[in-house]
Amino acid sequence: MSEDKEDFFGEKVIFGFPGAEIGRQEIDEIDDFPGKDDFVKFYVAHNGGSFIYDAWFYPENCNNVSKIGDSFITLGLFLKIPTDRDDLDYIGVNMENIKDRILENYDDFEDFVLFHIPFATDVTGNPFWIDIQSGDIKYTDFQESTNPDDAITVSFSFGNFCKRITANKNFSEADIAYLSKLKSLTE
Repeated sequence: MSEDKEDFFGEKVIFGFPGAEIGRQEIDEIDDFPGKDDFVKFYVAHNGGSFIYDAWFYPENCNNVSKIGDSFITLGLFLKIPTDRDDLDYIGVNMENIKDRILENYDDFEDFVLFHIPFATDVTGNPFWIDIQSGDIKYTDFQESTNPDDAITVSFSFGNFCKRITANKNFSEADIAYLSKLKSLTE
């Protein structure tokens, strides 16, 4: 893929397992929102993917961000945009499947998903959303609340969200170097 992944994140993280390559025209089918240009660049380069050994996201100083107990949220993955070229995805981790699962399990989210796009999850599967009206990034922690009104704004744009992602500090530099070398051997 053409974009350098290090341009997106706050520091070098080990990121891989993207979905099928996707073009700008396929992303244009998603509703417009403030900050969509950064979203398009990221998804043309990656179409989702997971953080090998996770990564940490540090929320911006937004309203209600104090509801998050830690100073960071451990990220698991960016959701894929499904395409008709996808290989069989046995996990079903893409934007549409996550939205469908949430609607099946949480009736109160019916109106919420009309104006929000799930694009990433923490390590326990709690989604991050783009508010298509404002471009703000919101987070829902289903262990804390299943009310969409309790979604927490954690960033003011997709670009800011990505720049606040860092490597998981629980892994040493040696672990990261070793894993990076292993990853490069398999590419």
